[in-house]
Amino acid sequence: MYNKQTILILIFYINSFLVINAQSERDLLIDQTFSSNIGSICEETTGDDSCAGSQLYLILKFTEETITVIEKEISSCKVEHISSQLKYKWELTKDSEIKINTNPKDIEYLFSKDIILKIENKTVVGYKEIGAKKIDRFEFKKQL
Repeated sequence: MYNKQTILILIFYINSFLVINAQSERDLLIDQTFSSNIGSICEETTGDDSCAGSQLYLILKFTEETITVIEKEISSCKVEHISSQLKYKWELTKDSEIKINTNPKDIEYLFSKDIILKIENKTVVGYKEIGAKKIDRFEFKKQL
């Protein structure tokens, strides 16, 4: 069997690996901005209007302690409108979930309500229930 010293050394190495792995995932986020196209809007018009549609984006800006969550529309004529911009504290859990300490009243009517953000294979992804029991997956691209 193993002696106590061998077991303690093994536990130390396992814990060191877990801390290093979690820290490297966190480092992927710090001072970075990520964006995902979360949908589109098409408006009915009586005449020909090339600006009737919009693409919707969710943008995540990370600092060491805070995350800014931005919901933005970009019309088909490239006019941008920020519909929401909120800043909160965040943390990365041991299962690679990005936990945002939101105020539920702030996000009650926003897309970001009930979205689950995670790091999977060094990529930020979001999961959100859309409609009747359908869960959509959104992949966030790092902005340069």
